[in-house]
This record gives sequence, structure tokens and C-alpha cells, in this order.
Amino acid sequence: MKLLYYLAAFGNSNLERKREILFHNLNYIFNDINENFSIAINFYDINDDIKFAIKQLLFIENIYIYEKQGVLTELFLTNNYLDSNINLYDYIIFILDDVKIININIKNMIEIKNKHKIEILSPKINNASHSFMYTEQNLTLNNKLEFFLYLLTPKDFFKFCSIHTIKNKWMWGVDYLFGYYKIRAGLINTYVAQHELRDSNASGEAWNLACDYLTEKTPYTSFHDIIDPPVYEVIAEYV
Repeated sequence: MKLLYYLAAFGNSNLERKREILFHNLNYIFNDINENFSIAINFYDINDDIKFAIKQLLFIENIYIYEKQGVLTELFLTNNYLDSNINLYDYIIFILDDVKIININIKNMIEIKNKHKIEILSPKINNASHSFMYTEQNLTLNNKLEFFLYLLTPKDFFKFCSIHTIKNKWMWGVDYLFGYYKIRAGLINTYVAQHELRDSNASGEAWNLACDYLTEKTPYTSFHDIIDPPVYEVIAEYV
């Protein structure tokens, strides 16, 4: 299995905490899969110390670095040089820089993903914005799935990127549209990650950009128009 750990964006706000989370996650994954893997990081602030520290990890095969000022989609949607390398990997852990892995079994998540033909699979997320991300049981299939940590194939990754825009840089609203876009998304509640940091500074801008996205790309004009329930199926026998 060739695995890529892909940080959507990494920057200097709360730097020490994010650094701690990053190295915790990398070590956790290696101990979980017992295989070397690669990492891609979109830095919105240059940080040579972290790049050097990652290079000292003997279990990291390849390091892909992209540096650009911006927010989320302004980074990962413009990181074109990585596109050809994405297809070198079987699976991608696409993750935010403030999400800490608590308990996951990646190989089991892959089995569940493949068995149930799930394109985007998330673990339970403690401290998520919406309760359906941490209060359900078993495996759920979702119309809506907040982005914190997704398990994807390269094909899934490019499909996920295709529904986003650079303009809607905070990504708000799009995670409510998996049902609309007919993307099979799921949440496996057996495994857990923790959203460690919250930033409400961009909420006004993010809301306005999300409403613009909805108006331009969908029949909806606001979040209130999206009436699909977040969970549309619970699968108790999922192993």
C-alpha cells in the first residue's frame, strides 16, 4: 500500500500546537500501518524548521512541499505540480493542520471504504461544528460531511477538488453538497480524530463566499435551502 498524508494547508498561527499535532499524526500512522509513507504539505507560511524535522523521519519516503500565501483552496487547488504524483499513491489521508488522530486503523478503514463503495470516508470527529460528526453509531452514509480528515483514492481526491473553487477559499457550504453532487460519503464512528483548534475570525467572509458559491453552482441560495438530512443510511453490519 502506498499512502500519502496530504496537509491541505499549514501555517504559523498556533504553530507549536500544529507542529505537535503533525508529528503525533505522522508517528501514529507509521505505528498503525508499519509501512513507510509520503507526505505533501501546502505551507502558507514558510517554515524551514518543520521541513527539516520531517526529513529526519526515516519512515517518510517522499516529501512534497508547496509554498503560497493563501487559504485552503487557494493552496491545494493551485498546487498543480503535485497532480501527477498523486496518482503514484493508492490512498490519501487529506487532513487539516489542527486535526489530531486519536484512534484509527487505516487498513480497516480502507477495507470498509472499498466494501461499501465509499468515495470519501471520515472518522468520527470530536469537537466538530455539527453533531452528526460525532454522535452517530456504526457506519453512516452522509449527504453532508464536514472536512477534517478524509480517506480518499486519487480518483476520489480529484473528484473532491473538482467541486471546489479557489474563490470559495474557506470551503464552507461544499461539505453540505455531497448528496447534491451524488458523491458517496461516509463516516465510520469506530474511529476518532479530534478537532483541536477553532478559528471564528473568518466566519463572516466564509459565510458570504459560501452563499456566492451556492448561488453560482447550485439551485440553492443559502444553507437554509439545503434540506437533505446529514445521515441518510446507518449500516450496523459494516465489517
